Amino acid sequence: MQIQHIVSQEATKTTPVQVWSEGKINASKDSLVSEAAIEIVVEIDSVQKKLGILLRTPGDDAELVTGWLLGEAIIQSNSSILEIESSPERIVVTMDSDNFSLSDFQEREFPITSSCGLCGRETLDGLIIPSRLTISDERWVSPTVLVELPSLLTDSQDHFKTTGGLHACALFDHSGNLISVREDVGRHNALDKLIGSRLMADSLPAEKQILMLSGRIGYELIQKAALAGIPAIAGLGAPSSMAVDAARSAGLTLIGFLKPTRFNVYTGGWRVIGTE
Repeated sequence: MQIQHIVSQEATKTTPVQVWSEGKINASKDSLVSEAAIEIVVEIDSVQKKLGILLRTPGDDAELVTGWLLGEAIIQSNSSILEIESSPERIVVTMDSDNFSLSDFQEREFPITSSCGLCGRETLDGLIIPSRLTISDERWVSPTVLVELPSLLTDSQDHFKTTGGLHACALFDHSGNLISVREDVGRHNALDKLIGSRLMADSLPAEKQILMLSGRIGYELIQKAALAGIPAIAGLGAPSSMAVDAARSAGLTLIGFLKPTRFNVYTGGWRVIGTE
């Protein structure tokens, strides 16, 4: 896969603000997370087709679109992508013509916002129930490691420290060592960036690795994780009912409300050391 970047945008911006404190208004500056639109275009045999417009935090755009294509179940490996050409407002993905045609790609009817991964679909075909992972079911998820992950995730969020406005997701090994982390204004985008980075490094499926999420856990995040071969997911917030059903169907270990002293195991408890 060849990647061409044509200029890049900053992930954060500074803006003037007025701060009220202790009964007074003072002029100051604040750091904001950047949010910008990018058009996704697929190209096969020099013919292009627009797939949609995605709202995201600029940066890691090649990883974002690679992870997005995997999460849409369009590709299974990075060998399907011949080239990615990325500019601030447009990203063109050149696909292997031996295995793909333009009819394989559906255009979204309106922008895919940073908070909605399924927006713009005309049918429910995008609700892919992941099949069960062919990954070991042995016990390897340690509770003592799990309860350390929230603080480790926070420590790794460089842009969140300055803006307070970003979601994050990270992969940790079974000992709690950070493998990779990505941030974005949208939780779906952050996961697409993370998964895309691992796919581009030929590091999927993620055997004995834990995906840590900074918020609640919706269905789409489970779908993306399952398609990427990630066996265990932990989040600071609650999962939805569809997320629990999908995780159970895929054989994932799903953990919610992860705190320093407790957590809930919703599915896949057989991987957690100490459970019955």
